[in-house]
Amino acid sequence: MPFAQINGYRMHYAVFGAEGAPVLALIHGGLGGGDGSADTINRQAAALSDMYRCVFYDRRACGGSDAPASGYDIPNCAKDLHDLLAHLGIGKAHVLGSSAGGPIATQFALDYPEATESLLLVNTMSYSEEAQREVRRQELRRLKERVAAVGRQAAVEQAIAERFPQMASDDPERFSRIAAENLGRIDGIEATHQAYVDIGDSLESRLAELKMPTLVVHGDADSRIPVECGRSLAAAINNAELHIIAGAEHGLMTNEAAGETQLIVLDFLARQSAVQSQAAD
Repeated sequence: MPFAQINGYRMHYAVFGAEGAPVLALIHGGLGGGDGSADTINRQAAALSDMYRCVFYDRRACGGSDAPASGYDIPNCAKDLHDLLAHLGIGKAHVLGSSAGGPIATQFALDYPEATESLLLVNTMSYSEEAQREVRRQELRRLKERVAAVGRQAAVEQAIAERFPQMASDDPERFSRIAAENLGRIDGIEATHQAYVDIGDSLESRLAELKMPTLVVHGDADSRIPVECGRSLAAAINNAELHIIAGAEHGLMTNEAAGETQLIVLDFLARQSAVQSQAAD
């Protein structure tokens, strides 16, 4: 994956697929730390790039990207993608946001509608309800308390073990690598959590402004973002298409439902391409 200086930080990104193909920009989930877009690339890039030029990138304080001192608010994170697409010479893209990437994708579509071919929101929400923000506050408090109690290294290891419970035993080398990479990112991870606490109703109050074709996909067994959040999101967006995957947990782009999610995404994109072709004729 190459690097570029994008909107004030050194961004790690990757592009798959042929130039000239329709562009699909993917925004990964996670509230800082972790391996960024790596898992999504591993599960989705090969199939999606057969038909689309796929742009993946690691968000601030994630994966191989840097953790700058500031710039974690959602509008600026949407600008990160806008500036990356400009860097790549891309004027318009289908934009997919998964989990914590969803608000960034939504903000991008609101701020740059002319650059948004369609909007795809996967196991995500608007983060507008007080209960949703309280969960983020609790996570932020827990992270700060861990740092104060056990130090940065142990706090990072505990956070990774909580998010990826099998990694320490199944892939200890990867666990150690991610822990080492994220040791200096605590401030950026905290700032990322704070950005989601600060969303308020800034997105929810504007969802009706979205005019582009929109797909919402959610699993009805999602224990992290309940399926009701996906239903509410789709209901608030004009003519949004909702797909519920039975029995699916959170992490639809990378978990056992990744294949089914991929088929839903490809079908939606194919139908948008058909509509565009008919309009051109």
